[in-house]
Amino acid sequence: MLMPAFRVFALRELPFDDYRFPRWQFALAILALGVIIGLDPSLRAQRPGMPGMPFSVALTYGVVSTTAGFLLIVAILKWWLQRGQRWDGKGDLINLSAASWLVPDLLGAGLIAMGVPALLALPLWLYSIWVGANAISAAIPRVSLSYAIAGIFIGLIPAMLTLILLGVVAGMATAFMGVPR
Repeated sequence: MLMPAFRVFALRELPFDDYRFPRWQFALAILALGVIIGLDPSLRAQRPGMPGMPFSVALTYGVVSTTAGFLLIVAILKWWLQRGQRWDGKGDLINLSAASWLVPDLLGAGLIAMGVPALLALPLWLYSIWVGANAISAAIPRVSLSYAIAGIFIGLIPAMLTLILLGVVAGMATAFMGVPR
């Protein structure tokens, strides 16, 4: 999985066959990304009137929200790409998405976990969308780059709403755990 991930990060065009790797590698990549996102110091910072998340809750939130967001984006993207018979459903879209988003998302999450403001990591997140769309348009000839970008953005909307909902649940869990203010 690492070789395709680095090659698509450099915007190399790869066929679907290059994304054939065991499913555990995809799961390990998403788990690693979720753990790094859970290390974000802003999750554990106290805010006025609200306690910071304990480390275990922050890690759980990172893993669960990353997994849920990723699977939601891929499910919507699959529907989007099959509209108008642009894609026949053959090929592993989960592996393609995981490989294409792995390097820029790990870099962005790593920077944020080190305390870099999220605004400075934003270019990496935007580049991640570009890399994913480029990988999709290269693997599926009838899908243009702009169509792939649109599909990713359409998937991001419910994914972000899910992340917000999971953040509220994690905040409520923190409050119910009785963490002192």
